[in-house]
Amino acid sequence: MKIMKNARKLISSLALMGMLAALLVPGVYAKASNDNGGLGFIDTEKKGTLKIYYNFKDYGEMSGIKAHVYRIATVSETGEFTLVAPFDSLGLDITEMSSISTHEQWKTITTKLKNYVSNNSVSTYAEATSGSDGFADLGTVETGLYYGYSDPIEINGAKYIYYDVIAPVPGPIMLDEHGNSDWDGTWKNAAYDVITIPKRESVKVGGDPEEFTVFKQWVDKGYEKDRPKSIKVKIYCDGELFDTVELSSKNNWQYSWKYEKGHTFTVEEEVDGKKYNVMVSEGENSFVIVNSRKPQTPPDSPPGGDDTPNPGSDTPTPNGGGDTPGVLGAIRKMVGELPAVLGARRLPQTGQLWWPIPVLAILGIILIGVGIRSEKRRKKSE
Repeated sequence: MKIMKNARKLISSLALMGMLAALLVPGVYAKASNDNGGLGFIDTEKKGTLKIYYNFKDYGEMSGIKAHVYRIATVSETGEFTLVAPFDSLGLDITEMSSISTHEQWKTITTKLKNYVSNNSVSTYAEATSGSDGFADLGTVETGLYYGYSDPIEINGAKYIYYDVIAPVPGPIMLDEHGNSDWDGTWKNAAYDVITIPKRESVKVGGDPEEFTVFKQWVDKGYEKDRPKSIKVKIYCDGELFDTVELSSKNNWQYSWKYEKGHTFTVEEEVDGKKYNVMVSEGENSFVIVNSRKPQTPPDSPPGGDDTPNPGSDTPTPNGGGDTPGVLGAIRKMVGELPAVLGARRLPQTGQLWWPIPVLAILGIILIGVGIRSEKRRKKSE
């Protein structure tokens, strides 16, 4: 009789916990998928505004500077970018704002964009010329990521050059000349009216020509034999193709040229993007193109690499896996490890929590039925 009572208690507890799991797990999932880690959400349907502010210490606000702006990506409600045509064909490494964290990354991206739009007659999203207040007002814009370049202006024998800009809408209310702001990076307090201030410089026009040099650097220890024998580098002057040169061991992987002052040069390598990551580092009159060998995944490695959890393993998963507390933890304490029908010994990670719900609900119903039948048999036996 004591055994039957304990069995009835166990069955009732399991049934109750199964029903509770079916009720509680969806709520946990909804909370996890709707708080975005406390970063807030973007209203992708809301419109914003974009302005570029031009000034220079010698003159203050600069008028008459024309800005050309392109919308290169859409943005999701959680801040992830998706490149749009035709820019999605350039292989730009942009997923979110944190993916552009160094000047070299910014320079590589803006160089590709400037060269592409200049040589392919890509239509602008918006254009504007700065007024007496120094602002080029691009007007109302959609949410997304924007790239812009500015025409240089010549005053009294000096050329004033403004660097290209990359700005998200929404984002910080103001991006300074280094792309910095007081924005904390969360979308809940992001501004939909954005102002960006490009970095600038001035050079004297005329005089003796300047010398420029481009260098190639390889970061591929152990893969030296796989390097191409030579590479081609395109040199652009003020966004227009100036020359295409070949670098190899014969010229010590470098090339130099001279040109009059007052012009902006950029370089771009024609490279096999499957094997190498390319980064351009720029000095005053020099360019260093760094080719870094991409990590090669062994053919027999499982999808997902070493981070793929092994079902049934006791090793915690990278996202904080391990024994799950609460309803399922209580069940495990009472009956031991979960049977195979409930999966392995650990719950899936966030975004995969729905599958236990119908299983637990069915299990709860079955256990209730077993309990009712056991009770009827006990009464008959008495």
